[in-house]
Amino acid sequence: MDSQVANQFISATLSIFKQIGNVNLKKTGLEYFPNGHKISAGIATILGITGALKGQFILVLDEAMALKIASAILMGVPVTTYDEVAESAVSEIGNMIGGEASRQLHEIGHICDLTVPAIVRGKEMEIAFYPASPIFVISFDCEWGPVKLILRFEGKA
Repeated sequence: MDSQVANQFISATLSIFKQIGNVNLKKTGLEYFPNGHKISAGIATILGITGALKGQFILVLDEAMALKIASAILMGVPVTTYDEVAESAVSEIGNMIGGEASRQLHEIGHICDLTVPAIVRGKEMEIAFYPASPIFVISFDCEWGPVKLILRFEGKA
């Protein structure tokens, strides 16, 4: 995967968290798994990428982070329970990051579209990719807690 493509998703993630909650994410890790990898997740927002690039990007976070995101998107209204409102906010931040990354990719010549986000939630859940394909896992931390960005593209991105 071209690092220029991955960097657009990293940049979009940093930008959107800053916009919604004045949160400064700190990148704490970047791992590359050429043959796929299983990722533990509590809550995951999954969006497909279509067009010139094909694949997925996934935002992985825990429930505490989801509640903080929901509160920020609702302009500070406290959200204390993971319900439809919180889930909608988690879906929306995926849309926001995907939209910004798509805009940035368009600027460098990669025209792509996004699918509607899917939210997956569960205790001790793992995300696996079949057939095994290369993925990047970018870890971030902030005052709200940890978040991971997973990028998987088919073919050469």
